[in-house]
Amino acid sequence: MKLIYLPFIIFSILSCKNQSTTQIEKLHIDNIIQIKGETISQIPAGCYMEGIIKDTFLCLQNSCSEKQFQIFSNNSKNMLYEFGATGRGPNEFQFPLIIKSDTNTSSLLIHDLIHNRLTRFYLKNDTSIHNTILPPELTRSQNLNIIDSTFVLSPIGEDSVLFYLYDKHAKIIKKIDYEPQFYVSRRGNKSDAYAHILSANAQHNSIIAAFKYINLINFYHSDGSLQKSLSLDLANDEIDYSEFQLSEDMLVTSYKMYSTPHFCYILWTGFPANKIYNHHPYLLVFTWNGMLEKVYQFDFFVNFIIVDEANRQFLGGVDSPKSELVEIKRFNY
Repeated sequence: MKLIYLPFIIFSILSCKNQSTTQIEKLHIDNIIQIKGETISQIPAGCYMEGIIKDTFLCLQNSCSEKQFQIFSNNSKNMLYEFGATGRGPNEFQFPLIIKSDTNTSSLLIHDLIHNRLTRFYLKNDTSIHNTILPPELTRSQNLNIIDSTFVLSPIGEDSVLFYLYDKHAKIIKKIDYEPQFYVSRRGNKSDAYAHILSANAQHNSIIAAFKYINLINFYHSDGSLQKSLSLDLANDEIDYSEFQLSEDMLVTSYKMYSTPHFCYILWTGFPANKIYNHHPYLLVFTWNGMLEKVYQFDFFVNFIIVDEANRQFLGGVDSPKSELVEIKRFNY
């Protein structure tokens, strides 16, 4: 008789365990620091996605340009150099090149999805370039990060896994699943609902996944185990994720990320996609173990952010309302 109830007991224990690992902590935000920006320069309009500043150089990824990466003088803001495979414009490939700034080594990690190649470009010495060929199993991936000998990447359009951990020495790929499981809709792709940005830190053995359309930020150990899930009370509306599908009135939460050895900075809006340019975004400052240190709010909508911790300033790209230029604004903090 006892054996009849054994499967139900085991199921109940496993269910309680799963619920405890996916519990979401709601953060109440009540101390928001308002900061104002001043225009320090203007650069030609472009689809600037990511960037890094080092000494007198400002390097940006421009996804609308035939040359994907452009380096500007941080003093004059004149373009000094551009690189990226010639002829590979935005209409030729959907995901040609992805840049990831590495503030630890003052370098750019350039992920060439078409050739499945990883290039490290050092800003201190542009002749010091190293290429690594990624395994074919990691074709069509993005959100590239490196923790020692492990590559952290997210698959593109994959509905069965959130991100990969690839040990280049052992040649082993570990798949990390979606968690918590919000998505049950049949009207769209699971990968769309869980669209996210990733950042990793080897020193703290930490991986942060900030979701673009879900009010959720996950903190993982470098082995892929989920440590913490957070949501913010800054969003105006509660979203029914069971009916999720991409649309212009969908909620946008985390949309850009910038990482340093000590902190992870996340641009966060909490408004529908068709209204975000009319609202001022937040900048969330997290430690790598998931502690929210500060919350800033800009007085302009910022397309991308570069953090200069040494000079205690943020550099943000703002579309100029009067001309087809992008204003680089400085926000002191």
